[in-house]
Amino acid sequence: MKRLLLIALFLCLSGSIGFAQELQNKLPKNHQAWADRSFPITDTMAFDFPNEGKLLFLFNREEFTPEMLEEEFRPLLEQATQFPAFETHVYRLCQNFSPTSLNRVKKDVEKKYSKWLTSIELGFPVGLDFTAGKFTPEIGFQAALSLPGFQIGGSITNTVYFPESESGFSVNSNWFVNAEYHWKPGSLYANQHQTIQVGYLLNNSNSQLFEGTTMRATYKQTLSRHMSVQAGIVGTKNLTTFYPVVGFRIRF
Repeated sequence: MKRLLLIALFLCLSGSIGFAQELQNKLPKNHQAWADRSFPITDTMAFDFPNEGKLLFLFNREEFTPEMLEEEFRPLLEQATQFPAFETHVYRLCQNFSPTSLNRVKKDVEKKYSKWLTSIELGFPVGLDFTAGKFTPEIGFQAALSLPGFQIGGSITNTVYFPESESGFSVNSNWFVNAEYHWKPGSLYANQHQTIQVGYLLNNSNSQLFEGTTMRATYKQTLSRHMSVQAGIVGTKNLTTFYPVVGFRIRF
């Protein structure tokens, strides 16, 4: 991208309808008509790429300024190495509708035109839960495949229970295998910000905390880079008895 072309012009309603046939984020007809009446297109901004591709933004100067759009899009487009050669892609900007909002368009541009490196993220979560009326430490191993907008992965975790015995306390391990889905609203980088986890107890015959077929489903919310809290439900005794579970995790 070598230069920025700014064209200040007024487009009448009929002209904006013509553009709508080429829009990457075309609105439904009734929404498009409202946007054309309330915030008609007054300006366009074009970013040119070295491969002769062009990205064109249509906007109303009352909502956006050229300086603002330059600041918002320039860092993204410097990474847009996947923009097709000799093509012009057009986006409408209008804050009143999700497909044309600034944040949505930025996310779409980044997802479509930036080169993504698929990566695998590994971690070792440890924490403490309150399960079925008992405090149970947990430790495990976790792997997640990072993709644009979300992560999918799994983990093996050990929920440790300390039942009383003749000698005091014994250690009872409860091994879960878990499927996980991670996301972060409005971001292409999930970073395990929010997680849905569904787990199955592997060693139910040796468990002193659970009985029979046992499954667990939890929702986890990240509080900081390494700290998160979670809440969910565990079904045991062949999924006929259910208990709430709450806890926290520290991830290394």
